[in-house]
Amino acid sequence: MTKLDAIADIRMGVTLRGRDATRTVESGSCRLVRIGDVSQDGTWINADFARIEPAERIREELFLRSGDVLFPNRGTRTTAIAFRLEVLRALAGAQFFVLRPDAAKVVPEYLAWYLRSEESARHFEERRKGTYVQIVQRSDLAEMELPLPPLDVQQRIVKVAALAVEERVLSERVAALRAKHCNGQLLAAARHAVTCGGSTPLLKASLGSRKSGSQGCPEKNGAEAPQSKGKDHHEQD
Repeated sequence: MTKLDAIADIRMGVTLRGRDATRTVESGSCRLVRIGDVSQDGTWINADFARIEPAERIREELFLRSGDVLFPNRGTRTTAIAFRLEVLRALAGAQFFVLRPDAAKVVPEYLAWYLRSEESARHFEERRKGTYVQIVQRSDLAEMELPLPPLDVQQRIVKVAALAVEERVLSERVAALRAKHCNGQLLAAARHAVTCGGSTPLLKASLGSRKSGSQGCPEKNGAEAPQSKGKDHHEQD
């Protein structure tokens, strides 16, 4: 296990002074990354960062570079993201720690992945301080130990982790589409019942499929239950 401060430089994000320092300015010369721009699974919710115009000169080394890892230091979320966007003059505010990994030792995306892990979450849950706003201190981050496999293994882990996130996102989209399709059929069934009276074959089939454990609404075609042979014989008699 390796301590984090042995493989990355850690600094606080930029503190912008002044009442309007973080106010959005349409023609602002800098971009500001906010905590809300980063999702729980380490993707960008918003990559069109707010434009700002700092009241003071910002040192060049404080602007984000490709490979920097952003880690929120406030709140109860444990997430992180590797900055790989081609956005010039981007800044991370003081709500972040900015980690600049040693590329010879660690892949930035691997470091971000580990910081999002359950093991990492437990580490910070035990150390967060504050009554109203939970805060992670720099020492909590610096002293955290993590497994450090060879770089090629780190790369493979990152690829598999990214595929897992993609799979989850696609599954959520499929579930949403299935729910939308089902609701559409149920609305059609409601209108049919108002017009024709009583329940519809589609609604009966849908309720039956859910009781039996199947997911989603059945298609309208073939939804009607076939009559029994016994009833056919009785009618013939």
